[in-house]
Amino acid sequence: MIGDRHERDIQFELANRIVSQKQTLAHAMSDAIAAVKPGVSDQAYRQLNEINFDEALTRSREWLESVFQSEPPSKDVFAFWFGMYDTTQGPSGNEWQQMYISGSDHFDAEDEGDWACDCVWFPNSRYPSVPEMELFGELCPHMENQAAFTLSNSFVGAIAVDHSDIIARMHEPKTGIFGKKSPVEYPIAFGHDSGDCTLVGYATSEGLRSPS
Repeated sequence: MIGDRHERDIQFELANRIVSQKQTLAHAMSDAIAAVKPGVSDQAYRQLNEINFDEALTRSREWLESVFQSEPPSKDVFAFWFGMYDTTQGPSGNEWQQMYISGSDHFDAEDEGDWACDCVWFPNSRYPSVPEMELFGELCPHMENQAAFTLSNSFVGAIAVDHSDIIARMHEPKTGIFGKKSPVEYPIAFGHDSGDCTLVGYATSEGLRSPS
């Protein structure tokens, strides 16, 4: 049995690994599934390992590119938040975490994520279809407490890391949709609306710069 405190330690460790190693979605989810295995039934464990995270990544990238093209933020928005909130929408009625994207016109690396609570860009299409995260909720009866959240947190963290290039590309002077503007680095963070916040780094034209 995995206690809630230990589960939170696992979530923190996994999130730090995603950021420091810039893990792919498949790599991050392999680590997360292995981490929750002691509290997951054999049936649920098999279902988790059958998920094609490469397909999930392709679908998510198409979603974010579409959001930026159809509902671009104003030029004042430069910090981006990959958030999660709890919902019970779905056939199972179990709680799961829905991912979304929003943006802020200010950022402070020292305020522990308070800036993400004051976002000003909320595109109508900010909620992607993420059947993988919904499946985590459906499997809740077969997993110990916090396991589904651990999986969702790693999923969104790896998505934030991967999608940093999309955010940087949208701001390129010649080819981006916003044109040249300042700053040249775009903070990206992820977490849950309850207050958890992990800074992924800063999207630049040269790649994702680490937060430290």
